[in-house]
Amino acid sequence: MSTPSPQDQAPGKRSRAESPVAQQPAASAEDVASKRAKNEEEEEHHFLRESDVGITQFVTLGWDGFDAIIKHRFSDFFVNEIDPNGNVVRLTSYYDAVDPTPPMSEEQKEIASLNVPEDAALAFDAAFVKLAEILGEDDSARIRQLLESDDDEHRSFVLGRELDKSQRKSVYNVTNNFLPKQVKCETVDGKLEFIRRGSGHPTNSGPQRRTNRGNQWAHNGDFCYFVMQKENHDTMDVLFQIARAVRSTTRSFGMAGTKDKRGITVQRCSAYRIDHNRLITASRSLKGARLGNFSYGPQELKLGDLSGNRFEIILRHVKGADEQSLAPVLEGIRRTGFINYYGMQRFGTQSISSHSVGIAVLKADWQAATELILKPRPGDRKEVRKARQVWSEKKDARAALELMPQKAALAEHSVLQAFSRKGNENNAASAFAAVPRNLRLMYVHAYQSYIWNAATSQRLARFGIDGPVVGDLVIKAPGFGAKINGAPDAAPNGGEDSADVSSRIEPTLVTARNIKQFTIYDVVLPLPGWAVTYPEHEVKNVYIDLMRQDGLSPFGLGKHPLKEYKLAGAYRHMVIKPRDFEYEWMRYNDDALPLGRSDSDAIEGKHVPEGIEFGEHVALKLKFDLPSSAYATMLLRELMRQETAAGHQTKLSGNTGL
Repeated sequence: MSTPSPQDQAPGKRSRAESPVAQQPAASAEDVASKRAKNEEEEEHHFLRESDVGITQFVTLGWDGFDAIIKHRFSDFFVNEIDPNGNVVRLTSYYDAVDPTPPMSEEQKEIASLNVPEDAALAFDAAFVKLAEILGEDDSARIRQLLESDDDEHRSFVLGRELDKSQRKSVYNVTNNFLPKQVKCETVDGKLEFIRRGSGHPTNSGPQRRTNRGNQWAHNGDFCYFVMQKENHDTMDVLFQIARAVRSTTRSFGMAGTKDKRGITVQRCSAYRIDHNRLITASRSLKGARLGNFSYGPQELKLGDLSGNRFEIILRHVKGADEQSLAPVLEGIRRTGFINYYGMQRFGTQSISSHSVGIAVLKADWQAATELILKPRPGDRKEVRKARQVWSEKKDARAALELMPQKAALAEHSVLQAFSRKGNENNAASAFAAVPRNLRLMYVHAYQSYIWNAATSQRLARFGIDGPVVGDLVIKAPGFGAKINGAPDAAPNGGEDSADVSSRIEPTLVTARNIKQFTIYDVVLPLPGWAVTYPEHEVKNVYIDLMRQDGLSPFGLGKHPLKEYKLAGAYRHMVIKPRDFEYEWMRYNDDALPLGRSDSDAIEGKHVPEGIEFGEHVALKLKFDLPSSAYATMLLRELMRQETAAGHQTKLSGNTGL
């Protein structure tokens, strides 16, 4: 087990991939060095580092790592969902649909035989020809006269004779399909009554409303499934676009998991009673996304309805490693795996971490929680920074709200909006409750993740990686994609999907008698909660000591005054291995050109980019599968020994000169 050196953990460490700061003609070397140190110190405080959230250990020994840029372009990071059956989800067609049209019932065949015109005016005229065939010319004419009349005192007509069941059915078919907006037909004492809905002959053209659509869903299922590829957009942002295009709401859509914004990701979604043709039309207007591979079924897709993700990641500007030196390290990751840390995406990117807010929430300190959400911080967008400053200096919620962009800062906007309501200016509890539930829970789950990361680092630092030790907790690793009953308290918000083991599953305590039955891949550690068991060795005290520093206790998480913050906890495997791990070296010249091919590129006939034999730059392309709870960036960290925080990677990308 290796531990980062003090130099690795020291603020301001330079990466070998960073280009030197160019010297200005009038500046001395000392001036440049001083400015560089100051800039790096400022940048250090803009963003979280891995050590801030408990990430400190590595699996492999004797490797110093190398430098490269992760996600230099969003098209350097591909993620394809893996369904519960182990199939990689691919977008292969924009138009194909599996069994989109149900076999027609006898009733549907009869309705289809009516040949209802799409134009409303033509359908109105055709209706009375059909009614004349059933009722006779006189009664058909009386019904038409009723519908074209403006007499509000006489809005109905009762047929003077009784009809048999088949005749009544035929009349209903005509009125429901030819005249849905003009007449309502009812049976009263065995006789048909025609009640006028509106008046006049329809003059506008337009499709008629159909009343037989429900039968489609009875055959196909209530849900239309589709594959969504998105590029540099949040999952919910794209679903909002789709909902708006089909005149629905995001509540009509389901998904198996959220995906990273910065990347090209492919996933399955479901839509409740929305025809695939409407989704095809919507797809053409989407920004940063395409839909396809439509099918139908009876069940909504829910978070967790997947077994993992297939990654293709391109590392650019590789320095400090080559094919020969890196081969044993890559093989080591294939054989040994990496520490299953919660990645930096879980905690946010700025100096105030999500888990810091989580501490205040778990202490029911709503004033502290709202202040942390609104507190000024380096690295904000200009308009967000101004809004925070107004709040900090004046505590004027209305003025700050006018400046705060909702989309870029949803939690902040929600809090300010609540504070702006009359009589609610100082009600911090109400203001925090106005934050969407998934974001509120994100804060407390981030705190659980921080404690898990820190406890895992201590477990590995103290006992190593060779195998279980007496006092460890184990749950047999189920294998890739296998399910163990249950899920954590709630699916996390962010770029990864949750498949941690439920607190309802009782782990086995490792003893001297059973230790040989387990491997390091079976070892789990708990996310703190009231329903979990803790290890029976010194790591148990790590949980107690860490949480005591925050004014909390691992044994008090069921005592929160609000039910949604009473955390049961869960279990997470400490070390995991990737599946189908592959790698490829490439040389290239132009950072502006893609080095990978998306599913939509394949549909459109674009070729897989090829390397250039004597290219100026070196890239490493990695492909692998991970379980749905694992973070690909933590595999990259094990390989590269490089900070994976977004701020660090942004800085490296900027230093390429692009």
